[in-house]
Amino acid sequence: MKSGCEPRIGIALGSGAAKGFAHIGVLKFLDDMGIKPHVIAGTSMGAFVGAAYSAGYLEKLEDWVRLLDNWKVFSLLDINWTLSGGILGGKKPFRTFFDNFEFENIEDLPIPFTAVATDLHSGQEIWLQQGNLQDAVSASCSIPGLLSAKSLSGRWLVDGAVVNPVPVDVCRAMGATCVIAVDVTEDGAPLMQPQQAQVQKVVSQESAEAPAQNAYPVSKTRAEAEAEAEITDQLEIDGESHGVIFSRLLEQGKEQFNQFRGLRNRSRETSPGMLDTMSQAMAILERRHKRARMVGAPPDVLIMPKVGSIGGLEFSRAAEAVDAGEAEARRLRTWIEDMVQNHR
Repeated sequence: MKSGCEPRIGIALGSGAAKGFAHIGVLKFLDDMGIKPHVIAGTSMGAFVGAAYSAGYLEKLEDWVRLLDNWKVFSLLDINWTLSGGILGGKKPFRTFFDNFEFENIEDLPIPFTAVATDLHSGQEIWLQQGNLQDAVSASCSIPGLLSAKSLSGRWLVDGAVVNPVPVDVCRAMGATCVIAVDVTEDGAPLMQPQQAQVQKVVSQESAEAPAQNAYPVSKTRAEAEAEAEITDQLEIDGESHGVIFSRLLEQGKEQFNQFRGLRNRSRETSPGMLDTMSQAMAILERRHKRARMVGAPPDVLIMPKVGSIGGLEFSRAAEAVDAGEAEARRLRTWIEDMVQNHR
């Protein structure tokens, strides 16, 4: 047990685009636990949520994102028709939310806050701790290729996730002795589906013996298994007199399952779109870089909300992300309390 002095708590909020709304749920539950951070550092969406929390606007932000649907998201897109720097201008969503803030500059915030961005030309990690809050957050959120780079103090700045996806070390530099980090990128779907990974394991003899069957082993989905079980249960009610009908319908059901599998496999073979490619490439880069950074600067508490089913650009599912963040923080409550206590 350490000395009885109160720890200086820092919260590092990572990148993750739409998944990053899970930060709201985490921060809300930490508030309910009575854990108040002394400093906050955020990257990309973490900077957006962190700025709102530092200003005392977390509840307002939650109310705002819970109203997001496809139409509202579309209305916030300021499409850059010249395509200079990015598909979107990236000003409208930040102006919509931050314009009515009581605090215009970062240094005026009640809780010390840092937004992390990247110098597009030098690759330098930039810590934005002074100046216009809206500009700093929009710079930290400028996903390369999607949002236009932000010009600040003679630099062109883009998404901080390029250099520091989860800014644990920034919190340490701000004086935190206990850092709680929130990472929303590790619960993603595997980069290669199990069926695709098994392609090299297919035995040629199997293909020769059963050329009409699917060459690649595909496990049943839960929906397929439940459908087949339902067919079986219904037919068994009538007893043995319907054995022939049962066999015939079961074969028909299997054919339908195989057709479903074929459609599913074909959808995987289609070429990914431009936004999907950009988003996935950034996610790969962020995960690799983040793991390397955390080896040298690990947090004291790491919270990873289960948001793998939410796409990075699915902003209309923000409410799901918020709930997932709160659920994961609640699940780890005892551990969080113990870790904070051990730093007293």
